[in-house]
Amino acid sequence: MTLQGQTVPTNRSAPKGSEWFPYVVSKLAPLEWWSYEESISDVTREKYRSDSSYELARQNTWEFPRFCFLMFRPSSQVFTDLLNAVKDYDGEVAWVMHDDCIGAWKAKPTGSGFVRLPYTMSEQEIEKHNQSLRQPPDAAFIEKAVADIPVFCSYLERRLGLMERAPQQFDPRWLTTEGLAQSKGEFEDFFEPGTWSVFLARDPDAYVKTSKPTSPEDRSLGLSMSMFEQEDLFMELGVAEDSHDFPLLSRLTDYTSDATYKPNEVASFLEELRRAQQIAKKPRSIRGLDNLFRIARWAQKLNVGIYFGGV
Repeated sequence: MTLQGQTVPTNRSAPKGSEWFPYVVSKLAPLEWWSYEESISDVTREKYRSDSSYELARQNTWEFPRFCFLMFRPSSQVFTDLLNAVKDYDGEVAWVMHDDCIGAWKAKPTGSGFVRLPYTMSEQEIEKHNQSLRQPPDAAFIEKAVADIPVFCSYLERRLGLMERAPQQFDPRWLTTEGLAQSKGEFEDFFEPGTWSVFLARDPDAYVKTSKPTSPEDRSLGLSMSMFEQEDLFMELGVAEDSHDFPLLSRLTDYTSDATYKPNEVASFLEELRRAQQIAKKPRSIRGLDNLFRIARWAQKLNVGIYFGGV
């Protein structure tokens, strides 16, 4: 959730320094949470939504300054466009986006899904290059990166066509059962990935074997349920493996395993979700259920099944 008193600047003349980040990125989608840090001493527990996210942030001692954030249900295209815009920036420092953060680097990393350098490198050279970047930055580099923030954010504004768009403020009321249900159209895909990948398939068991669509209606979805949402939900429901009360929902007890639902099981799956909604009260349970409802209703509309790909 957003931190108390954390509001996005709305006047283009108002942002100063790091304020440019929330001002520009919130034009893409409301910011549910964000944090800005220039050194490891800025990484404090009260800035983070959970102990695990705080500990993960403490482990990253080299990516400063950095802006970490959570957009509220952006479209998958919006997220992809932002990734590409950050990747293509050519300025005083390199900015890299990953793990919900945009951070300054001495140079672009290479390999492992990052931008490749303009010449061929051996695996040993790639590793040596990336390790050199994972050293805590000195004061001179941080000063240069901070000075580059307004330039970089102005570039993002132009590149993403946001000059005439206003920043969006996040409303915590959107996280209620009613707020989540109304936040997006019933059959509107958005980027809210979870522990499982989600694919709607006419024959989900065949899709498991081939990873190929089984009908013209088959499609992947950008929304899912996270491990933490699953943990809270199943704790509230008392769901364990092969649960008698929620036999279909219990297929999702192990996030390392795949789970499939045939088209003729979707209606029963929806009925279990409706019963679960009468019990669930925790915020993460409510949010995970909203996404499961959306996935199942979409499958029912298309008369297809559901494949949940485990990690």
